[in-house]
Amino acid sequence: MLALGLATHAPVHAQTRAHTAAPLGATVDGLLAAGRSLSPALRAVALDTEAASARAGGAGALDDPTITDSYTTYKDPNVFSAHTVMLTQAFPLWGKRSLRRAAALADVEASRGRERAAQDELDEKIKVAYAQYDLTARDLAVNREVAGLARRMRAAASARYGQGGGDQVAVIQALGEETTAKTEEVRLAGAYEAARDRLNVLVGRPASAPLAEPTRARPIPAAEPALEMLVERAQAANPTLAASTATIEAARTRSTLADKAWYPDVTVGAGPLVPTNNRPVGFAATVGLNIPLPWGREAAGQREAAAQLGASEQRYDATRLEIEGALAESLARFRAARATEALLKREAVPQARAAFQTVLANYSQGRGDLTGAITADHQTHDVELRVLQAQLDEQVELAAIERLIGGDL
Repeated sequence: MLALGLATHAPVHAQTRAHTAAPLGATVDGLLAAGRSLSPALRAVALDTEAASARAGGAGALDDPTITDSYTTYKDPNVFSAHTVMLTQAFPLWGKRSLRRAAALADVEASRGRERAAQDELDEKIKVAYAQYDLTARDLAVNREVAGLARRMRAAASARYGQGGGDQVAVIQALGEETTAKTEEVRLAGAYEAARDRLNVLVGRPASAPLAEPTRARPIPAAEPALEMLVERAQAANPTLAASTATIEAARTRSTLADKAWYPDVTVGAGPLVPTNNRPVGFAATVGLNIPLPWGREAAGQREAAAQLGASEQRYDATRLEIEGALAESLARFRAARATEALLKREAVPQARAAFQTVLANYSQGRGDLTGAITADHQTHDVELRVLQAQLDEQVELAAIERLIGGDL
């Protein structure tokens, strides 16, 4: 019986199922698609982009025309008196309208960058939550194997005690191991439900909505990425950097527009001249220019635009450095987790299993006590949990790297 338990004490690997047929929760791809379509946070930033696009549609339009009615009279009404109805329209010159539109379009691009950044952040959260969901499911499977082995150990200890070859202490120890496994299963079941609830909330579903069991973890890239390549991809595709670039372009355009505030605009008006003494209707026209005087408004606008441009450039540099630093940190942790997993699988797992097999074989043949078998079982279980934790660390850092570079590795 103990030999049978030894043979079945191995890590459990999830079965692979086709993504197209997988129910929601079975794979991370389905959850990512659900989050992008159901998340209210993503819908909110999409509406922000739509609002910016609507503003850009009217950024280059003329101001509303003005209609006026003026009355002119002399002391002798019989000489001349009339109403002048005038429709006037201001026309910005020197390319000011195109500059306004260009700045508004740059704001749209910045909003789109923030929208993509929000989607990448949500994707990262879903990837990490799914990795925890999958890890907890596999941990539960390992714990069930441990519980089954504890039951077999208890049965073997009871049988040995009944035959006079053991003692009651071994039976009590085996019962304690079985109770510990049951307690751990309760804890893991709670962690599993918490991971499921978090995934549901992230994709915009009720926390208690049903979710399929995970079937496979996200694949880890076979080749280890280089930091230089990751930095290049981040500079080309990171949406936060793209939004900062668009913000700089908008600020630069507004700075040029502020410089042109010193240039005058023209106002043109025309309308009928309607006498009040039954004389023929005439026509009136007007042309006007505004006079930019050095009273401080234009100069203040120039200083404001220049400061905003400088601030945007500094924010871009700060964001770029922050992304490069975060990439370096995540890549270092990713490499460490990968090396840890490889070392555990290559050395620690075989060593722990070999020790466990030896101790159990000796105990099943009446040599040694159950304490050694329990200790070996704990060591084997701990090594397997460390392997799972290293795999979780890889998934967490991989998700962070993919968010920073703006796409999958």
